[in-house]
Amino acid sequence: MSTSTPRRPRTWLAASSAFVALTAVGGAVGLIGGGLRLTSAVESRLPFQSPVVGGLALALLVGVPFSALAVQAWRGSPNTGILAFVVGVMLAGWIIVELAFIREFSFFHPLYLMIGAAFAIVGWRARSQGRDVVSVATVQEFLARPRIAVVGASGVHAKFGYTVFSELRDHGHDVVPVNPRALDIDGQPCLAGIDQLPGDVDAAIIMLAGEAAADAVSDCAAHGIRYVWLFRGAGEGAVNERTLAICRDHGMVTVPGACPLMFLQPVSGVHKAHLHMRCACGAVDDVP
Repeated sequence: MSTSTPRRPRTWLAASSAFVALTAVGGAVGLIGGGLRLTSAVESRLPFQSPVVGGLALALLVGVPFSALAVQAWRGSPNTGILAFVVGVMLAGWIIVELAFIREFSFFHPLYLMIGAAFAIVGWRARSQGRDVVSVATVQEFLARPRIAVVGASGVHAKFGYTVFSELRDHGHDVVPVNPRALDIDGQPCLAGIDQLPGDVDAAIIMLAGEAAADAVSDCAAHGIRYVWLFRGAGEGAVNERTLAICRDHGMVTVPGACPLMFLQPVSGVHKAHLHMRCACGAVDDVP
């Protein structure tokens, strides 16, 4: 079963892009029209000692790209991620070049440098997620399963394998840990393999990566697991071409990436920020 959903407007990304575009165009108009006055020292350091050239560069290198990003984000284009990365890098580059020319510092420079970095990070995270959007409806369906296996659950508290297991348990889910290298986790027996899961478990979160993740998904398919969550944290996690292909070939209901902590209510703090960032870049469809 495919989890791809029609692209919806990314309102947060569209609005923030439009804001940057408007400030850039406003600054460009001020420089070109003379409404924004520069000191003689700063003006002498501009290319051709001309505020007009600086204004045109600001409009073309910042205003136009961010306007295009705002339009693409509003349309929900699958190219939004890579475009966000490019314009974020361009904005950060613009600030660095501007500082090199004018050699005067203001609080706007670190502010817009951070904004550029944020756009670049959001875009980089979303660059390869055009086909694999996490559906909130699918997440809710997954979390409604009566029992959930955590494949790769860990007894080491510093690992995500423990955090996801314990948070699901603490939120009232009946969780079954699977890890051949652990006898128990917090006193709960740990199964050595997916083939040992009882028949009433039809959902599994894959906390592994690479080939180990693909092998685990294959074992889930062989065992009749219908719901699979491919965990993705800071890296690619369990999401790769082979795991996605196995899920498609076996008609599994799949959550292709993301961290379950973004959806365990009530969501707050860094997990809420992470969820909204993922929504903004199009990796998660809009939260109802």
